[in-house]
Amino acid sequence: MNNFDIIIIGAGSAGSILASKLSEKEDLKILILESGPKDYHPMIKIPLGYGMTFFNKNINWNFYSKSQKYLNHREIYVPRGKVLGGSGSINAMVYTRGLKTDFKDWANSKNTEWSIDNIEYAYNEIEKNIIINDKSSATNKITINDVSAYHHDILKYYFNGAKELNLSFLKNFNKFDLEGVGNYNITTRNGYRWSAANGFLKPSLERKNICLITNANVTKLIIKGKKVLGVEYEHEGLLKKEMANIGVVMSSGAIKTPQILMLSGVGPGKILKQNGIEVLLNNDNVGSNLQDHIGLDFLYKSSIPTLNQSLGRIGGRIKSLIQYFLFRSGPFSLSLNQGGGFIKWKNKEDFPNLQIYFNPLTYSVSHKNKRPLLKTDKFSGFIIGFNSCRPKSQGEVTIKSNNINDDPIIDPNYLSNDEDLYDLECAFDFVRNLSSTSAIKSILKGPLKIDPMISSNKELISHFKENATSVYHPCGTCRMGEVKESSVISHRLKVHDLENLWIVDASIFPNIPSGNINAPVMMSAFIGSQIILEDIKI
Repeated sequence: MNNFDIIIIGAGSAGSILASKLSEKEDLKILILESGPKDYHPMIKIPLGYGMTFFNKNINWNFYSKSQKYLNHREIYVPRGKVLGGSGSINAMVYTRGLKTDFKDWANSKNTEWSIDNIEYAYNEIEKNIIINDKSSATNKITINDVSAYHHDILKYYFNGAKELNLSFLKNFNKFDLEGVGNYNITTRNGYRWSAANGFLKPSLERKNICLITNANVTKLIIKGKKVLGVEYEHEGLLKKEMANIGVVMSSGAIKTPQILMLSGVGPGKILKQNGIEVLLNNDNVGSNLQDHIGLDFLYKSSIPTLNQSLGRIGGRIKSLIQYFLFRSGPFSLSLNQGGGFIKWKNKEDFPNLQIYFNPLTYSVSHKNKRPLLKTDKFSGFIIGFNSCRPKSQGEVTIKSNNINDDPIIDPNYLSNDEDLYDLECAFDFVRNLSSTSAIKSILKGPLKIDPMISSNKELISHFKENATSVYHPCGTCRMGEVKESSVISHRLKVHDLENLWIVDASIFPNIPSGNINAPVMMSAFIGSQIILEDIKI
């Protein structure tokens, strides 16, 4: 197939849904280009296998940030999916819609596409809520799995501790009213990871009007005047071109999308000129407004058994593997993120300011490929982790050269806004209060590394700066807005001053949502497909 109408760059969570919905129109010829391979790697399919994909350069871009001034000049690891399904094929699978307040900046009086009613409609259209197993069709659905029956028994101590603090228990996180604690839902089905590629893209590939090319690394857009004519990409050692009759949709994510735009001559003129790139469209907002969640885990020894017994010892791992391969159950069928919640704790505004994680194990995290991602401890332990829901710090993504194979410069600029320090103090106070409940004290044998109960906020902030990591939710680098001076695309998702280039991925977010961002990305893609079909009048 050639002579394509629409080319989609990226087969991640957004691109998979776009390709599926656009190809429903039989007279549209769709090409989707994915920079990585197909998602056949067994560690993608096994839910807990994401630990083994964390540094796999075949399916992960393995980016690092530049030295972070406010994190003791550390470089922070920024994994991004380079495989069918994108980051949805290597993430921890936690699914949360976000809060209604997260989307108040998405709509205004001039548009209804991003109203909360339309956003809720989109979520309802793409979601299928299941419990453990699902034998019915999940085509054109992302499965939101309630796996709480498989979660470790130690979580009841967390929930009882939260109850002592008068925090609500939420039976279901798959809604907008997220204040409280509960069991996280994950995107699995019948013991396997279920990505947007599984639910949307793969069924659509049976249609005659859609073509997928993997291992296709897009180098730049071909632009003439105000039109995008096609794309240039590397494939099988050759530099190739494909032309688009109608237009191009970029769905490469918050890091790669601005990089490709800049290499195509769209972006901050000063940076483009410095790298020998002709400025076709000057827009200083391309790559700016980068936001991300950054968090920290407090580790504790436990007086009762935890998942460390199952994953930290050879015998336990063998037993868990047998359980998984025979019954598709047990620890390997889950995410490490089992319990958590969204907490309004001393917040200055009337919505949750902290996302909490209560994980029934402790482990060390590797960096720069020196050892496996997870080295589970042999003793019993658990984690109380957190991140700020709506950090105010903003950074940028830029380029270091005019070569697509040179990693972009990623600067999240963590903790550059003093308001984020206040959220840290709120989190420290919450952890102290939770640790003081009778429920938690009954299982707490002692802290590891640092004790929040006896450490000052100053000491804890210093510890945070030395140990905090990204929660891997970069977004906002091609933000949506009607005013060209402060955005990259309109609310109709078109790049300002270009007639036929749309962006649909995490880069379009006006602000970072409160929780995990895979769900808002997929919601955006569903709405985006409707907008694009309206624009091209198909």
